[in-house]
Amino acid sequence: MPPGPGPLVVVLLLSLLLLVAGIHGRLQHEEEEEEEEVQEGGSSSSFTIPVWAPHVPESGEERREHFRALMAKDMRRMMRQVPELMSKTDMFELPMRSALNIAQVGMYVVVVRIGTPALPYSLALETANEVTWINCRLRRRKGKHPGRPHVPPAATTMSIEVDDGGGGGSGGKSKVTKVIKNWYRPAKSSSWRRFRCSQRACMDLPYNTCESPDQNTSCTYYQVMKDQTITSGIYGQEKATVAVSDGTMKKLPGLVIGCSTFEHGGAVNSHDGILSLGNSPSSFGIAAARRFGGRLSFCLLATTSGRNASSYLTFGANPAVQAPGTMETPLLYRDVAYGAHVTGILVGGQPLDIPPEVWDEGPLGNENPEAGIVLDTGTSITHLVSAVYDPVTAALDSHLAHLPKAEIKGFEYCYNWTFAGDGVDPAHNVTIPSFSIEMAGDARLAADAKSIVVPEVVPGVVCLGFNRISQGPSIIGNVLMQEHIWEIDHMSTVLRFRKDKCINHQQLNRHQKKASSSSSSSSSSPPPYPAA
Repeated sequence: MPPGPGPLVVVLLLSLLLLVAGIHGRLQHEEEEEEEEVQEGGSSSSFTIPVWAPHVPESGEERREHFRALMAKDMRRMMRQVPELMSKTDMFELPMRSALNIAQVGMYVVVVRIGTPALPYSLALETANEVTWINCRLRRRKGKHPGRPHVPPAATTMSIEVDDGGGGGSGGKSKVTKVIKNWYRPAKSSSWRRFRCSQRACMDLPYNTCESPDQNTSCTYYQVMKDQTITSGIYGQEKATVAVSDGTMKKLPGLVIGCSTFEHGGAVNSHDGILSLGNSPSSFGIAAARRFGGRLSFCLLATTSGRNASSYLTFGANPAVQAPGTMETPLLYRDVAYGAHVTGILVGGQPLDIPPEVWDEGPLGNENPEAGIVLDTGTSITHLVSAVYDPVTAALDSHLAHLPKAEIKGFEYCYNWTFAGDGVDPAHNVTIPSFSIEMAGDARLAADAKSIVVPEVVPGVVCLGFNRISQGPSIIGNVLMQEHIWEIDHMSTVLRFRKDKCINHQQLNRHQKKASSSSSSSSSSPPPYPAA
């Protein structure tokens, strides 16, 4: 039988037991006291603090302002999460032209330098699109990258067939015109970074068609646009080179670019791709605005302006916006598009009888996707739902109904009449009435006569510049937006606009003078923009 523990060991064990018992007693006492403090929460393992939801006003107008303020707060947070490339006083501009007299399509084209080395591409301006894409060739080929040459737009590299008016007894004929068509080649750009299906960034991109997170598979996309234009290809990151307000050239990194290997429909043959300004993290507009104070603006020339006339797309504070006559209205985010709250439409100074629910977008989180109106520079003719289209066209037709009617495909109201510059023709008893869209904040978009009717759809024929759509929201197209400067201010969630011919812009003119002087003094320094 083994010997038992000695007296010293027994004393030590008893002391240790007493010590543990004392500590346990103190802990139990503290837990009992703590339990009393949290008893109201109903559990000794958790506690509850009551939280109240923010007060939401009952009236429609107050609710709209309430949710607009919430959106403004969220947008400011989003903008501050990305480090600025320059200070808030910096800005950069891109030259822009109407493509109507270049490629016979009603859109605006912006010249952007993409890749390293930076090469210029003519991209169609789209405020309601979230994917920037460029015609792309993936395979490396011998020879120089066929980037846009520094020559006037009259220089051509591709022939396409366009419809000169089209059908319906109008005598419209197809004709062949020539436009410049360029290809982006990622293999020849050192700054191109292809997205893979295994990357989280790929899964967050719109229209992606990845079927599995395979690290060896490119992040592919397939997009069908509102006009049924189709584009598909692969996503990647690229850089753009821009001229900032101090005259220096800077790289704009982190841009999502669609390398488009297939395009079909619409006017895809009349430009090199799409420049997206829509409200999406993937859009060029948001990526650039985040680094330049959350603001972007563009001035739309008359759609019929000359081939070499150019205006501008600006990121950052634009002094040209702040001038007498500038209108302000709360900016609404309608999916990826931008809109404003309409309160009414006037023709000849008289308000039209339009049901108010047509304009009621509803509160944030419970919006009516078919109500209200959005801006879309990629759409030419203004599209209105029937409840708006019928009273608008009836009011305008009452001033033109005595003219002989013409049938033109794509339009309901056309007249045999040669448009007079100001819309007044006493010889034919024609006066185009005033037309204005009233918006929240007492803002008013007053259209000129050439925006209300489309002149010379075919020689000697004008048509009302409105089309009917079966489903909303209604769309303000670039014909109604022309000869205005527009600013989208994300930081303040404000839409600003005012009348402007867009042909006398000091900032752009200064850049062009610097470009010409620098090119004459040093052939090695690149000009801010290719020649227009």
